[in-house]
Amino acid sequence: MAPEPKAGGAAAPSPAGPALLSVRDLAVTFRTRDGEVPAVREVSFDLARGEILGLVGESGSGKSTLLTALMRMLPRNAGITAGHIGFDGTDLLALREDGMRRLRGDRIGLIPQRPMTSLSPTTSVGRQLRWHLDGLDEGRLKELLGGVGLGAVLDRLDSYPFEFSGGQLQRLLIAVAALGKQPDLLLADEPTTTLDATVQAQVLRLLLELRDRVGLTMVFVTHDLGVISQVSDRIGVMYAGRLVEVAPARELFDAPRHPYTRALLEAIPGRHRRGEPLRSIPGTVTGANRLPGCPFAPRCAAVVDRCHEENPEVREVGESLVRCHRAGEDL
Repeated sequence: MAPEPKAGGAAAPSPAGPALLSVRDLAVTFRTRDGEVPAVREVSFDLARGEILGLVGESGSGKSTLLTALMRMLPRNAGITAGHIGFDGTDLLALREDGMRRLRGDRIGLIPQRPMTSLSPTTSVGRQLRWHLDGLDEGRLKELLGGVGLGAVLDRLDSYPFEFSGGQLQRLLIAVAALGKQPDLLLADEPTTTLDATVQAQVLRLLLELRDRVGLTMVFVTHDLGVISQVSDRIGVMYAGRLVEVAPARELFDAPRHPYTRALLEAIPGRHRRGEPLRSIPGTVTGANRLPGCPFAPRCAAVVDRCHEENPEVREVGESLVRCHRAGEDL
């Protein structure tokens, strides 16, 4: 018997206690010359203090837009609606801009995706660090930079961002957003993409230590399923602006429920025998957010006629929430 669908705003219950962040039915659309384009749709989840939620999905799935919406930093051509976005008892959508400014950086930190364009090109790195980290003494600055493997650049702080590599700038942003301010909630948009394997492991270890020491709560966006398996308590899989599956990390890897989740996992080289060809996902995500029915239907190996016509409701299968008409079936 198929599991019963849940309400459209259903969110996976957070296993770690009361929610620090609670999101219900978040939607973001962009106004363009060709009309409105939905970028995030019907996204709901809860996040407890000290919990790490990983977000995965192809480029264009809405992950970065979701983080930008939570920070209330969307461009002017974007519209945002939600039933509720609660942060530690405060409704973020109801806050005036000056109220959001008091939260940004201090209580809600952001590690942006593009380090090369996230710092002022005409101001020295050292001056910018002191802007963002008020009252920082030299000893604390040395400690922060050493913590992200940048002890060797202490004598280069009068240099400008273009004189540093992308990986070095990414570590500077991590030092400011995560280590310097130690916010309650950290939104990390592919924070380790530009780092080599050794530094990546060092940064991930630091973030986990912060979680254990001060209760850091995090939404961690990445394309790297290996990384997300190391840091996440739960994982949300996004496709065409929707969360199509949310599950505890171990359950998602051991028993993926959504066809898209299974397809992503089957594309990991380590899950194949030597010499066996990788399994790619046919087609492209482009335009999927405008389709009726399930946006993954044109690329899905388990598609049925209903998938092209009806938007699937969220269903609970085991500890997972899955947005699929065939959730719970043995596919």
